[in-house]
Amino acid sequence: MAAYDEELLEAAQRLLARRTGQRGKLAAARIRRSISTSYYALFHFILDEVSLRVVGAGNGLRVRRRILARTLAHAGVKTALDKVRGASADVSVADFLRQDGGQAANVAVPAFVQKMAKAFADAQAKRHDADYDLNKSLSEVDARLLHARVGRVIAAWRGATSRADRDFKHALCVLILLKGKLRADQ
Repeated sequence: MAAYDEELLEAAQRLLARRTGQRGKLAAARIRRSISTSYYALFHFILDEVSLRVVGAGNGLRVRRRILARTLAHAGVKTALDKVRGASADVSVADFLRQDGGQAANVAVPAFVQKMAKAFADAQAKRHDADYDLNKSLSEVDARLLHARVGRVIAAWRGATSRADRDFKHALCVLILLKGKLRADQ
């Protein structure tokens, strides 16, 4: 069975598919729905990652993972990811993200995390335009580019399997659960 994020990406792609012989511009609603669906593929991928890393992957934990995932909000995910968009983690979360024994003043953010954080912010903005701003012109190219980008960042996250990558992912997932705010921030 495909993961939900994969199903959403497939649905976003199908919205852009043309019937044999179909020409001309796609309906704006299909383009907008594809953009929105690509964003939701990334959002649900992140929810799954957080719940898997915090609750665990056992089959008997599925209900618990889904309950936890429902506690996460778009704004909290964005707040957390905004703190890892650059080459170095925001100072407010650097100590939390630092691996044991790390002494560097700055905490380097892995490239795959930076790309996901930037893609999330961009996809969220495009989803907002697609869903709420009918004055914003969106093209089939916009939808296809977003779809491809979301697919790439998810694949890069899944492909990052070194011990350091797994550690960073785990810490970031906890930070997302905390809505990007540690006690010192509040």
